[in-house]
Amino acid sequence: MNRRRTGFAGLLVGMSASVLMQTLIATSLPVIASELGGMSLYSWVFGAYMLASTVTIPLFGKMADRMGRRTMYLAGLSVFLIGSALAGLSGSMAHLVGFRVVQGIGAGALAPAALASVGDLFENETERGKVFGIFGAVQVLANLIGPALGGWVTDHLGWRYAFYVVIPVGAVAAVLAGLGLPSQRQQERPSGALDWQGAGLLGIALCAVLLGLQAIGRGSAAAWQGALATLFGAVVFAAAIRWERRHADPALPIALLTQPTLGHAAIGTLLLGAATHSAVAFIPLFTQGTRGATATGAGAVLVPMMLAAGMGSAISGRLMARRRVVMTAAWLGLSAGFAWLSLLRAGAGAAMAIAPGVLIGLGMGLLLPIFLEMAQKAAGIAHRATASGMIQLARNLGGALGVPLLGIWLSDEQSLGRSLTIIFGSLAGISVVALVLAQSASPRVEEAS
Repeated sequence: MNRRRTGFAGLLVGMSASVLMQTLIATSLPVIASELGGMSLYSWVFGAYMLASTVTIPLFGKMADRMGRRTMYLAGLSVFLIGSALAGLSGSMAHLVGFRVVQGIGAGALAPAALASVGDLFENETERGKVFGIFGAVQVLANLIGPALGGWVTDHLGWRYAFYVVIPVGAVAAVLAGLGLPSQRQQERPSGALDWQGAGLLGIALCAVLLGLQAIGRGSAAAWQGALATLFGAVVFAAAIRWERRHADPALPIALLTQPTLGHAAIGTLLLGAATHSAVAFIPLFTQGTRGATATGAGAVLVPMMLAAGMGSAISGRLMARRRVVMTAAWLGLSAGFAWLSLLRAGAGAAMAIAPGVLIGLGMGLLLPIFLEMAQKAAGIAHRATASGMIQLARNLGGALGVPLLGIWLSDEQSLGRSLTIIFGSLAGISVVALVLAQSASPRVEEAS
């Protein structure tokens, strides 16, 4: 195995371990809550990780460009594995939530450094596109394996081993990455002070907005608190943008976002994040709530969608030269899939959701590698991790925006079917808007690329 393949294997294994952890504990958490108590903190086991891994992305993306992608990848992986070990030792749900924050911080450093390192290893555009496709397909596979593996580990070894099982996997990834990833040349690293103030303002703004949107999605009295938190986050974000415009080397380079290619990739990823996270959240509810499927059957409906996403990701990597056609087909598939779901009526059967789910999955898989490739090429080597972080951040924010805001329609449980019809119709509309934007931006994007 040559050095480049060794480095790529280290990235692939490490990122898969991070993805695997999320789905592993999904099946372990009911047992954890039963043993440790603290059911009121149940959702925070996921929420704390999401917040920590999202709000730290701008800072760690910038640090990866300045300190070296290999250094930041190994540091993030180390923090993630330490958090995993501590989570397995948790004596209470409060401890577990705290240690999940540690894991999330590690994941926040891991993602932009890993995605940028792919660009460092594979400079050729066509080759890089193929590798991003493989990357996405393997992570989809990890998502599929996780729930079954988590259930087996919890039943046969105990829930603590659901956290421990990723440690040897991560250790292997660290060794491979240390041996195979290139060190960043000193002349490529920007000089000057790191933008701690800007990163802090962005983190506060993102945290307030994410928490606020989650509260709005719960409805009733919490909606007012959520609206205030979201408004506060928007004000802080405006202050952060003003600060970033004045800083010589900002944590979130505004100039990068004004580039047509990178700006389009970020907006497209934001809309894609809203669509994909909503599909995962609402399709099981659709099959279980209006079709009478069991929880197992509802979850199983997602399997064909995820397999289609993996297939789409692998295909997308080989079609980078025809990205305009691929993007058009992907958004059409997403809009058709959601429109199909919105037209299904009670009594159609849970299996009827599989075909539209496959269309949605293909669209998901086709788009993300293209957006990553567009962002990295537009940013250049000096800002590769920052640009990758922007794409990851846009995807997370899309999910954070889409799911709670669309979930407002679910406040009336007596009209679940009608509410889901509106939700899927709205997602079809979002996909059409994204398709129009892609068509209007594509000529400039092709030229810039």
